[in-house]
Amino acid sequence: MLRTQWPRHGNREVPREPGRFAPGRGGLGPAWGAEVVSSNIVGYEKIALAAGNTLVGVQFAEVGGTDLSLATVGTLPSEDDGITEDGDFVTTLKCWTGNGYKTYGWSGSAGTDLLDNPELDNQWLDADLAPADADAEASTGFWVKAPKASTLTISGEVPSDASISVAIVAGANIVANPYPISTPISEFGQLDSSFSGITEDGDFVNTLKVWTGNGYVTYGWSGTAGTDLLDNPSLDNKWLDSDLQIVTTEIPFGTAVWVKTEKAGTLTFSNPL
Repeated sequence: MLRTQWPRHGNREVPREPGRFAPGRGGLGPAWGAEVVSSNIVGYEKIALAAGNTLVGVQFAEVGGTDLSLATVGTLPSEDDGITEDGDFVTTLKCWTGNGYKTYGWSGSAGTDLLDNPELDNQWLDADLAPADADAEASTGFWVKAPKASTLTISGEVPSDASISVAIVAGANIVANPYPISTPISEFGQLDSSFSGITEDGDFVNTLKVWTGNGYVTYGWSGTAGTDLLDNPSLDNKWLDSDLQIVTTEIPFGTAVWVKTEKAGTLTFSNPL
């Protein structure tokens, strides 16, 4: 269960109507109840981590003009263990670099981290026990491997851009919808018109893979008119299932997916409000 709250606007408490989590008009139901009116609406999301691997997505922007740091982008409950007496991380975070992973570990809270350094509490650390030095932009995705079910809390400002284009490389990318709203699989971002659709053999050139907890379900990019070979305009610019059908099943906010593409380019998301 993943939940987003919008407790404050600036330093002022925001009254909330039933089914609304932010000031403004709107909306799109409980998952996103209102119009985003500025980028300084601060919110947070609680992401349920399974025992084992969870593919997590970041859907908040910087706070106060400062980029979100990977070191502190998500926090675990204070009772979750940090580093063991053998020097191993109990919970790890893995970032995909394009050809492999860089691994970080949760330091734990005071009394659980065994580091005897309060400045390192509640952070993701590298193998040298230094805070992760990368930024975590909206649309960033990473794996979290936990020994038991837990909760990861991510906070920041709600993106207000009309659209956000995410740079992708040729090959495998971990990507999240940069807007904090659940998205139907078929509407998960748009590749530009130069990307191929379906080949004459019926294969998808560009694919999207959704992690189910114990495996993947694969979808493919239909392409645009003139590239998709489908002769059905209603299927243009969509992620389709293996039967070439539109998929209304949603990717929850706070969840990332794999996008595997033929070349470098951009995946563009439109602000639903």
